[in-house]
Amino acid sequence: MEMRKYLCAVALIISVAGCQSSTKAGGAGGTATSGASPSVPLLPPAGVVTRVAEVSYSGGFVVRSALAAPAVAVYSDGTVVFDARKRLTLTPGALDYLVQGVQQDLKGQSSTKVLLPKGGHAIPDGAITVLGVYQPGGAYQTVRALVLGVSTESEYPAPVADAFAKLQALTSDAATPYTGTKVRYEMQCPPNGTGPVQPWPAGLPQPGAADCAEVHSADGAVATAVRAACTGIDTPSGQRQPAATVYRSDKGLRICRWRYALPDETS
Repeated sequence: MEMRKYLCAVALIISVAGCQSSTKAGGAGGTATSGASPSVPLLPPAGVVTRVAEVSYSGGFVVRSALAAPAVAVYSDGTVVFDARKRLTLTPGALDYLVQGVQQDLKGQSSTKVLLPKGGHAIPDGAITVLGVYQPGGAYQTVRALVLGVSTESEYPAPVADAFAKLQALTSDAATPYTGTKVRYEMQCPPNGTGPVQPWPAGLPQPGAADCAEVHSADGAVATAVRAACTGIDTPSGQRQPAATVYRSDKGLRICRWRYALPDETS
């Protein structure tokens, strides 16, 4: 019953944020945009957008792309980004309510031990769910649980399951595509048996490493070149991705893929 009340309250505040965000600046009721001043119970540096909570995944049978983004990433300006594909904006009140709840849920939980479902059985090739939250004082805490979200949530400590449910509940309200000026891109050596090779695109930085994998963030003219030359990541993490064009660089053949960068992905 407590969790249901919590989720209903967050859903109500989010719905209010949605209504306010369509109101013109200066109009009645204000706005719920990234310009709002949050009162999150922590003190990130002034002017810096900081990640304050997340749900992400690591490991498992499916090999995750280097561009895989958190399933849910919550920021100090109220922005919430889902898989780097959808977004919503929380009001300062909703952000406070959410972060304080997750802080309390994860307080005292181990940041090093991987929680197993009740019975303690390891699941071969099972993905690890990572829950993260800023705790008062600025330390970012992460709690890891094997196949949380696949196994029944009652098989884990109730506070951990509650934190997961609070963050996952946000996904039901995500409808706006996530975009930005910054991009995140990956260069790789192509698989064997690739098709025709194209000249290296103008404006795309040459690989900086001789090995076959590197990831960068970019803005401005470089971001424009990346969007023009590289293959967009428009499928959820783990799904088959479309074939990428093969280019000849100074260090050999490369393919590149991109997505929009998250607010805290700067390098």
